[in-house]
Amino acid sequence: MSEIYLTQEPYEVLNELNIPKAQLRVFESDEFKVDNAKEVIAEAYISSAEEKFIALIGKNFNKEAQNALLKVLEEPPHNIHFLIFVPYKNVLIPTIRSRMRLINKTIFTPLPPLELDVANLNYAKIYEFLKSLEGISRLEAQERIERLLISIHQSGITLSQKELDFFDLALRANAGYERLGLIVAPILISLIEKNRTRKK
Repeated sequence: MSEIYLTQEPYEVLNELNIPKAQLRVFESDEFKVDNAKEVIAEAYISSAEEKFIALIGKNFNKEAQNALLKVLEEPPHNIHFLIFVPYKNVLIPTIRSRMRLINKTIFTPLPPLELDVANLNYAKIYEFLKSLEGISRLEAQERIERLLISIHQSGITLSQKELDFFDLALRANAGYERLGLIVAPILISLIEKNRTRKK
């Protein structure tokens, strides 16, 4: 059965699987694109008398690449097994996740809070933070969202359920390649008002 491994150390997990080198093909890219997907598909259709394991290692998989892989993942050729290694499950679209067994090999390490004084926010600081989100990878963006939540918690600010839902929305927007700043900005602006209320 084909499998998805959640890990920051794909080669360590791959070594643990003890797959014979002759039966293993590895495709690695920080950002899996359609051309990478085509190479994987071509390899999958090269017939093999023995089992063949095709490992896909990437921090990000764009939507076009994932859609291109859907059919071969759903109906792999005879003797073909796919192994996908990603840092977070949200990197992959739900239709791929539903077709493969998910194995969590993540070693959790605490994230540091952001270097952002959330207790003394102003619009200039918000602007600088939103600018810092531009041009970074989805993985880095996800970390910053999580670190922002840690910073808010450590500052003693209590968030309502609606505000917490904004963080979930931001993570989903990031996974869907939407503009993250448009989702995060209302969260930060609401913190300015919260800080004013606390100081009264």
